[in-house]
Amino acid sequence: MNKYLTFFLLSFYFLAVTIYAQEDSTKTSKKIFKKGLHVNFLHSDSTDEDEYYECDYSSFDLALNNSGISFGNSPKFSGLRLNAMDCGIENINGINITFWKPDDNISGTINGISLGLFPSADNLNGINLGLGVIVAGDEARGINFGGLAIVSQNKITGLNFGGLSLVSGGEINGLNFGGLAVVAEGGLKGINYGGLALVTGGDILGANFGGLALVSQGSMKGLNFSGMANVSQGGMTGINFSGLANVTQGNMLGINFSGLANVSEGDMLGLNFAGLALVSKSDIKGINFGGLAIVAEEYGITGLNISIGKIFSENDITGWNTAGYKIETKNLMGLNTAACWIEAENLTGVGVSVFNEIYGRQTGLTIGIINYARELNGIQLGLLNIAENNKSIFKYLPFINMHYD
Repeated sequence: MNKYLTFFLLSFYFLAVTIYAQEDSTKTSKKIFKKGLHVNFLHSDSTDEDEYYECDYSSFDLALNNSGISFGNSPKFSGLRLNAMDCGIENINGINITFWKPDDNISGTINGISLGLFPSADNLNGINLGLGVIVAGDEARGINFGGLAIVSQNKITGLNFGGLSLVSGGEINGLNFGGLAVVAEGGLKGINYGGLALVTGGDILGANFGGLALVSQGSMKGLNFSGMANVSQGGMTGINFSGLANVTQGNMLGINFSGLANVSEGDMLGLNFAGLALVSKSDIKGINFGGLAIVAEEYGITGLNISIGKIFSENDITGWNTAGYKIETKNLMGLNTAACWIEAENLTGVGVSVFNEIYGRQTGLTIGIINYARELNGIQLGLLNIAENNKSIFKYLPFINMHYD
């Protein structure tokens, strides 16, 4: 009995909808708008010119109170809506299917599922699937798939895939994939992949991969990998790997590896490896390996430092330092070994090299073929040992020389 009653009620409902829809199924009106975000096939731009466009709100609706099924350019609707080209929409809830890009401008909000070649609105919330380009005047939120690209004036948030690119005038947050590039003026947060590059005017946070480069005008924090270069103006923090170079104007903290060079104008702290060179205008601290050179221009190098070539600092080198060619600095402290040459103004600790040249004060031990100290306070072991502050023949001695204050 219940199933017959249910069938009767549903039949009555659909009959009422059909009668109502037939009475007011075709709607026609027009409205004038000033142009805002203008949409072309593969890009969007805004205009400040006093241009206007007209929208024709013609539709055939099977609906009650703008809810049901709509065929045409209905501005407000809930349910299933099908339209050739959207123009001047206001609020659409449900499933919206459009077959072409907006006639002249994008507007309004679509909540739910948006399908078509060029799904477009000021705000796209939900599941947005575009065979061509998805364009949001303000923000795209949810699951966004653009066969070619996703473009937003403000934000892109959620699970985002652009066959060629993701482009945002604000932030891109979530799980983001751009076949060629992910570009955000406001920052990248989450798991981000750009086949060629990730580029942002803000910070890059999370797990980030760029086939060629990661470029940030802000900071770069998290797990960052690039085939060629990681470039940050605000600092790098975390695990950063680059096939060619890690470059930052701030701090480089954590585990940083580069095939050619790590370059930082701030501090470089942690485990840092560069196939050719580590270069910093500030401090280099931690476990640092530079295939050819470790260079700190302004302050110092501290920790375990290894270079096949040269370790250089304009100020201090402190810790355990090993160079295949030369260690050069103003103040050298700790255990220091170089295959050819140690050159320092002051040495405190141990220096082992073919030629140990201390043109200031040596406090500790040097071992080499030739050892030179202008002011010795310790021991020299080598074939020729020169201590300028010793008297007479004791300035130049073979095998061993010493002086204590």
